[in-house]
Amino acid sequence: MKIYFLPIFILTTLSLNAQNLFPVKVDKCKTERFCLDCGDTKAGYVEQEFSKLQEKLNNELNLNDIKGAVMFQVLVNSNGRACVLSHTDQTKNFITQKIVKELNRFKSWKPAVTNGKTEEKSSINIVFKVDSNKITGQIVRVDKEAFKKSFDKPNSPEIYNDTYVYKNENLSNYKMTVWNSKNSNLPNNWNDHISIDKNGLIWLTVSQGLVTFDGKEFKNAEQNISKKGKYFGYYELATDNNNVKWIYAKKNIYSFDNDQWVKHDSTQIGINSAYNIVNNSKTGELFFCSKNGITILKDDKWSKIDTNLYKDLPGDRVSFAKRDSKNRIWIGTYDGSAMIDENNQVTNFEKSSTVLKGKCITSMDEDENGNLYFTLYEFDRKNKKQVNNDEGIAIREVNGDFKQFTTQNSGMPFNHTTCVLYDKIEKVLWISTDRAGLVRYDLNGSWENYHPENSDIPTSYISTMAFDDKGNLFLATRQGLVKIERK
Repeated sequence: MKIYFLPIFILTTLSLNAQNLFPVKVDKCKTERFCLDCGDTKAGYVEQEFSKLQEKLNNELNLNDIKGAVMFQVLVNSNGRACVLSHTDQTKNFITQKIVKELNRFKSWKPAVTNGKTEEKSSINIVFKVDSNKITGQIVRVDKEAFKKSFDKPNSPEIYNDTYVYKNENLSNYKMTVWNSKNSNLPNNWNDHISIDKNGLIWLTVSQGLVTFDGKEFKNAEQNISKKGKYFGYYELATDNNNVKWIYAKKNIYSFDNDQWVKHDSTQIGINSAYNIVNNSKTGELFFCSKNGITILKDDKWSKIDTNLYKDLPGDRVSFAKRDSKNRIWIGTYDGSAMIDENNQVTNFEKSSTVLKGKCITSMDEDENGNLYFTLYEFDRKNKKQVNNDEGIAIREVNGDFKQFTTQNSGMPFNHTTCVLYDKIEKVLWISTDRAGLVRYDLNGSWENYHPENSDIPTSYISTMAFDDKGNLFLATRQGLVKIERK
């Protein structure tokens, strides 16, 4: 008996380095953010209509002498439409292609619902099996605990730069301290967001939780005004000039003034979610970057920047935004990057020939001379399966010139970066990646790369970074909290 389908991949082999769970990525499925099989009511389909889909497949496919199964990752949106994001069949089998086509056409999906609110996008897994000349399909729910445990281990570095020789001459100058769930009371190692408040207290997100750390002990710091339900995640985190903590969690914006929590009414502030929250310390503005543009809080007043107000902006789905010392706002959207100058004039870099064309700015920092440093995301990649893309970092010099640094022309070990910070004490850049660990660039051509195989950094997956007021660097990683200090 011939077997044309590939067997199902075991879920514990999945990778979070990309948004697709399975090895074969399907194009034309936008995935800037979604939750994994989430909701009090999980995403699914109308049973009767899905039975008709299976019947259609059985009528139109020749399944003689075929046996096997394929797993599909399906992204269901709030309107009840869906697209196949990835699957396990690497053979490009005609049956798999037919299933992808029919799932994308299917109109009877039911979106996930959390706390009575429909999730914008939720990923579910569906397995189709062929046996005895018949095809059947059903949802396979994700075991969240098993899924998380599969990632609770160090990630070996993936170095895509095979020409640069890393000497790491400054590595011995640093002391690295790691706090994880084994050597401390940190609840778990899944740390994606960090903020250090005006009192030096570290705020850190963990899987389904929020903690503080005073250098000795982790304490629960979760909000206490909303029911958590089956799942309550904290997705963004920032501290404003008044030492108020701002958080996006479970379809709401929350704030904590060190005394009490407030859940902000989305009808009043205009948003109920955020891709990023950025504090502009010099102007006292807080930027909430979301699918609706930039929502700004300043002096207890809310305002907004979007394409209705600025027609030349490339799009409203804003990943990152921040002001520089010259009062310009640098904006990264999933349709391109832009800058609004001090005279409210917009520069749309999609209409330029600079290195920002085709890129979304994802973080930014500035030195004392006004040079700007950006991490980049290539939002419209031609080769969707390529891992090391045309990204890296960009430097805008004071004279307006841009330079891009990648694995092709520098010591960058991998091009997908998560954060860039300028070290005012050492006058160097720190760059975090989600596959190759931490990068130190001295701005004079010398690059160093620190990861689990050459340092005490426990994983190559670094989510983001922050400095404390003493210049110590803290890393939020998928293997706990890391502190890097000069010896």
